[in-house]
Amino acid sequence: MLEVVKKKIRHHSLTGRITPAVMHKAFKAVKRNRGAAGIDKQSIKMFESNLSDNLTALMAELNPGEYEPFPLKRVLIPKGPGRLRPLGIPAVRCRIAQEVVRSLINPIFDPLFHDHSHGFRTKRSCHTAMELVVKYRSEGYRYVLDADIKAFFDNIPHQLIMDLISREISDGNILALIRKFLQAGVMEDGMVRPTRKGTPQGGIVTPWTQKVTLSLNGS
Repeated sequence: MLEVVKKKIRHHSLTGRITPAVMHKAFKAVKRNRGAAGIDKQSIKMFESNLSDNLTALMAELNPGEYEPFPLKRVLIPKGPGRLRPLGIPAVRCRIAQEVVRSLINPIFDPLFHDHSHGFRTKRSCHTAMELVVKYRSEGYRYVLDADIKAFFDNIPHQLIMDLISREISDGNILALIRKFLQAGVMEDGMVRPTRKGTPQGGIVTPWTQKVTLSLNGS
């Protein structure tokens, strides 16, 4: 596996930034994105009915590193003729936990991502990507390369992801939380299957970990 050299100066004490305000902001982001309930069958509306107590309890778990995620709920969605794409739906509390961590570490990593990366990034979208395409076309470019690595995200080694993240971050609790997100497992047909590799499609942290792997691997 690729050897990732850690930087001498890394970000620490991120756990101390988990505050009630950060928890409420994370919930609002999860509510805005909507989504189905996870294996605990608790909807966003149900979580919100006792919001203050639920967020306080979740923050208490996140701060000392006692948080344990629920396994993801397996859902299959159509992907072309005769094909299905497996998604893993986290519980609402797990989505909030992921959003909390993502909000703390994204300002560290976003400046390191490739400048031509537009998906799931602050102030970037399909529209900004199209603006860049139009710009290149006006400059005379006429060819587009469409490439894909089959099942790439399903097979990314967890250790590679963790090595790349720990190159920038030294907060052991935050690193442990990210590893737990990756290894939460998936419930399918009443059975929990472990996730020993790959980034589960459907979670908040998934697109972010994919970008870490693509943008920082080898840099």
